[in-house]
Formats: sequence, C-alpha cells, structure tokens
Amino acid sequence: MNDAGADVYVVTGGGGGLGRALCAQAASGGAHVVVVDIGESAASVADDLIACGLSAEAASCDVSRREEVEALRARLTGRGVVPTVVTNLAGATRNAPLAQVTEQDFDHTLATHARGTLNMMWAFAPAMKERGYGRIVNTSSVAARGSPTGMSYVAAKGAIEAMTRTAAIELARHGVTVNCVAPGGVDGGMFRMQPEKAQEHMLSRTPMRRVADPNEIAACYMFLASRGASFVTGQTLYACGGASVGAFL
Repeated sequence: MNDAGADVYVVTGGGGGLGRALCAQAASGGAHVVVVDIGESAASVADDLIACGLSAEAASCDVSRREEVEALRARLTGRGVVPTVVTNLAGATRNAPLAQVTEQDFDHTLATHARGTLNMMWAFAPAMKERGYGRIVNTSSVAARGSPTGMSYVAAKGAIEAMTRTAAIELARHGVTVNCVAPGGVDGGMFRMQPEKAQEHMLSRTPMRRVADPNEIAACYMFLASRGASFVTGQTLYACGGASVGAFL
C-alpha cells in the first residue's frame, strides 16, 4: 500500500541514463519508484536504489504493447500500489533522411514513443481522475521543432506534444496535470549513440555549447511532477540549453 502522503512514481525507460537519474531523484525525495523498462536494466536500477536504502521495484514491460501495460497496471493495483506520478521516457529511435524512411522504422519509432505514451496515460489516468490528483510527465525533444534526418523521431515527438495538450484539457478539472519535457542533447543515451557529425551539429545549434547532465533534465521532471506545479498543465518545457530559441538553427 502507498504510505500516507508518499508519492509513487512509475518511470518508463527507467533503465536509461536519464531514467536512472530521475528514479534516483524521486526515490531520494521519499517516493516509491517503479522502474519500468525492457530487459535487465530496470532490475539493475531498482537494485541500486534498494542498496542505498531507498524504496523501489522493477517491472519489465514493453509499453508499446497495450496488453503488457494493462498487466503492469493490474500487478501494481492488485498489491495496492497506486501511482501518483507517471513519467514517460521510453522510446527507441531509428532516424533516416526522408527518402530513406521505411515503414518498419517509422512504425517502430511511433510505437515505442507515441503509442507507449498513449498506453501509459490510458492505463493510469482513470485512477488519477477518480482520486482527484495525479501528475503525468511525458517526453518530447527539441528535435520536434525540426531536425535533419529525423523524420520518424520528429513525428513521434510532435505527436506526444499534441497528446499532452489534449490530455491536459481533459484531465484539468480533475486535479490531474499533464506536461512534457523536451530535452536537447543529454550526456549518455541517444545523444552519444549519434554519429560524431550529428553530435557536432547539435552542439553548434545550442547556445550553451554543451549537452546536459542527466540530473539537470531529471530536475525538470521532478518540478512538473511536484505538488508545487499544481497550476501548470498542457505545457512543454524545453530544457535544451537554448537550442529551441532558433538563433542557431
């Protein structure tokens, strides 16, 4: 059961660099954290948190598959674990120039990012609505404003921003906020997986001329997930070192 007053965070993509930072910050703040990912990464993060005396558990789930998300919800609620915060970071990226985009890569990117976000909101928003309180924080990217060779990824992130606004309108009167964080380059994860030329391009269009530490971006999720952000909903927070301003595009 939830401790009185304690938040329960469900963090998809919790096994990645940014997800790990967010899980650590949430657990250090007294929340129980459900680390959601595929493979063994979720268990690794949860074990590290537990070893530090923090409250966490791991859950293996492919969020692009609705039946797996529904099973996750059933496992948690069946044990009396009721999420107050859902943060959606999960997603896989297959970028290519327009002429080289395949249906398979496009569908895979949309499924892991956009459909996964939709599935998690579909699964957990009703209980938040019934309770009269909840925080949902989704993940876009500065790339949603336009990116060379990123057609599939940009489409997925643009969809997430639109879904965030729409869900925020629907849930606002029920005490549930829905917002989005749009990072720029983050040290580790997808940024370091890009070719060196792509990394250089991103740095050149970032006024701060550096990438973010994962903890800097995790702090943005923590704010939007907090009770102090009670009058903020339907927003996309660009945490991108100024890249979204456009002067360096």
